[in-house]
Amino acid sequence: MNIHCRVLYGANDHHKVEGLFKALARALDRATQLDPRLGGEVPSTKGTIGG
Repeated sequence: MNIHCRVLYGANDHHKVEGLFKALARALDRATQLDPRLGGEVPSTKGTIGG
């Protein structure tokens, strides 16, 4: 996966990077949770996630 992000404002580089990682972690967590509306099915456009 490639992710390109820009932090649009802030003065402290440490805080900007920290906020960026926290936002990414929250987005990935939300994207990988099962949706109860799907009845326990894996959330995928093809119905399965495989390798």
